[in-house]
Amino acid sequence: MRFRFSFLPTFFTILAVAFVVAAAVRIHSYSVAPPPSLLTSTHERTTQSTTRPAPSASGPGDASVPVNESAGTVYGTESVADQRRVAEREQRYNELLKTPPPAGSLAPPPAAASSQQPHGGAMNVKPNVPAAKPPQEKPGILSRIGNAIVNAVTGGPKSMTSSQPASSNNNNAATGTRDKDPDAPKDPNSDTTPPSLGMIQFDPPLVHDGEETTLIITASDDISGVRTISGNVVSPSGALQGFALQKEGETGRFLTRLQIPRDAAEGVWHVNYLNLTDNASNSVTLSYAQGMLPATSAFRVQSSRSDTTAPALKGVWLDRQQMKAGEHDSIFVQADDDKSGVNLVSGVFISPSKFARIGFGCRQQNESNTWSCDIMPPGNVDCGDWQLEQIQLQDKANNMAAIRSDNGMIAAVKLNIISDACDSHPPVVESIAVDNTRVVAPTMINVTVQASDDASGVASVSGHFVFTGKMDKGAQPPRLYFSCRPTGDQPTVTTWTGPLPVPDKAAKGVWKLGALQVLDKANNLKLYSQSDPIAANVSFTVQ
Repeated sequence: MRFRFSFLPTFFTILAVAFVVAAAVRIHSYSVAPPPSLLTSTHERTTQSTTRPAPSASGPGDASVPVNESAGTVYGTESVADQRRVAEREQRYNELLKTPPPAGSLAPPPAAASSQQPHGGAMNVKPNVPAAKPPQEKPGILSRIGNAIVNAVTGGPKSMTSSQPASSNNNNAATGTRDKDPDAPKDPNSDTTPPSLGMIQFDPPLVHDGEETTLIITASDDISGVRTISGNVVSPSGALQGFALQKEGETGRFLTRLQIPRDAAEGVWHVNYLNLTDNASNSVTLSYAQGMLPATSAFRVQSSRSDTTAPALKGVWLDRQQMKAGEHDSIFVQADDDKSGVNLVSGVFISPSKFARIGFGCRQQNESNTWSCDIMPPGNVDCGDWQLEQIQLQDKANNMAAIRSDNGMIAAVKLNIISDACDSHPPVVESIAVDNTRVVAPTMINVTVQASDDASGVASVSGHFVFTGKMDKGAQPPRLYFSCRPTGDQPTVTTWTGPLPVPDKAAKGVWKLGALQVLDKANNLKLYSQSDPIAANVSFTVQ
């Protein structure tokens, strides 16, 4: 019995060692054995070496080293162990060739990747791949046994195949949108790119006050063509002057003449902003302050009497403190300017409910510094004290000042208005609809709006649709505008309809209602945006 207990452990120990050794030899033969095509007899290799001498580039003693050109592998008269080492290196080399290069690097060309040079009877392979990190050490016998068992259970190691996700894509997970692929083919019937600016210059680049210069711009558009170019120039004093360019024949040049006022501010004037719009309503606004315009978008003004100061408000008062809607009242404004003189005076009153405004313009009285302004509010306006919101002053050199209610003279002016209806609320939109939700450009869509007003009635309805698809970087989503007219009255609701032109080459995709504004006859205004439930789902698709 004692012999049986001492024999069994020894027997099982010997059996386990034999099993491990056999398994190791078997696994090692699987992992390093060369392909059958590579195992040739010594006689065959000797024959090959005598019939196929090595290239002349080989060193001395390499005449017997054959080159298998089709496989790119070097053979000699090595031992079986040498053959296995060569085959193992060949296998690792092939694995390196199959391994994709690291992200951001370029894969080696096939010719360079497969080129090898024999040297001294041994393979000297330096594959043309990025040296990201040194090759890993060869795993030991126990590691290979463990890896073999894992591969047998799991079905083999994971390989880099085409099913693996790409290292980069065009998806933006944070925003849920896709960046526009610049290399993707462009649909010639869907224009989503605004015009691009070419050349911009002033001719002449140096003028005196009272003279004019010509603004010359070249611009192009990839599909629909440039429609409008507009913007303004700004003087060193901040005076603004707007412009709109006209196309010169069939060329790509756009021109406009700028008249420089007398006594204009001396120094460098430049384009403050430039807006380019194409025939598909794509637009882009270029700002000088943001470095989006070249240095040639500036010119110099020489002035013998440079005016850089805006007019100053000296006084403001009402002819009557109270009036009835539909009647006439006056407000007087006194303003002075140090050099060129006051050129324009205007202002705005705002209603007690803050929904309505009444604007007015003024005229100069007998070359004095006093300007009189007529106030004629429409009937049924909001009742109560209307606050003077601001006075705008501009001199003949285009210097402008806006004086608001934080000024004591403005804050003190209140006009009490009495009306029959005292309409203090804007219209309410009941529904918005388009007669076609899927269209092919160019076409016309009819927009129908039903709105109601509690007192004075609806006076106007207008708005715009905005494209919601992918745009080029920096481009503004195109807009399509519409204006409605009344088509029929119901007891409490008015129906308004208007055409929405969809131009040729309009961007394909979804267009949503961007904004809708409704105004009643008492000047109460309501603006509906996409955040309002009534406007959130109004859209159409250009196919």
